[in-house]
Amino acid sequence: STRLFFRGDGMDIPSPTCSDEGISMQVCPSENEPCHPSNGLPIISHTGEDPSVFVDHRGNYHMLFNALPYKCVPKFEQGGHAWSKDGIEWSTPRVGAFDTTIQFTDGSGMKCERRERPQMVLGKDGMPLALISAVTGCPKALGEEESIQKSNPYKGGDDAFTLIQKMGI
Repeated sequence: STRLFFRGDGMDIPSPTCSDEGISMQVCPSENEPCHPSNGLPIISHTGEDPSVFVDHRGNYHMLFNALPYKCVPKFEQGGHAWSKDGIEWSTPRVGAFDTTIQFTDGSGMKCERRERPQMVLGKDGMPLALISAVTGCPKALGEEESIQKSNPYKGGDDAFTLIQKMGI
């Protein structure tokens, strides 16, 4: 069977919460059978969107998600993480699995406004190699000089980009 994890709107999320967006799931028995409809209930007790699920080298399920969607502020520690033995019953999620600070290999970093749509890249051995995410609201990395701006298409602010960040940096 296949499990589809998705954001559901208008969900009854336990207080305190900043959004009615939650993570839900559908089960599809096979590619030739229709998926069972979701019961409309969140599968974790926290607001969230953009779920990404992977199985680690020990066979445990992990879900990374944006734990502070839409109107939730501040968003600096917005990475949610939940885990499961079977992919159906999930742990209480933890917030802070990733934040909006990007660390570069030279030791420098920058803090951005939002980091969304997390996905883990796994090695052949099932160990995490890198986190892929969408990032937006970052400062201009190379300054304001006109000569630099001509060679740097990133404008800062509302520009968004996809980031691949190696684990362990």
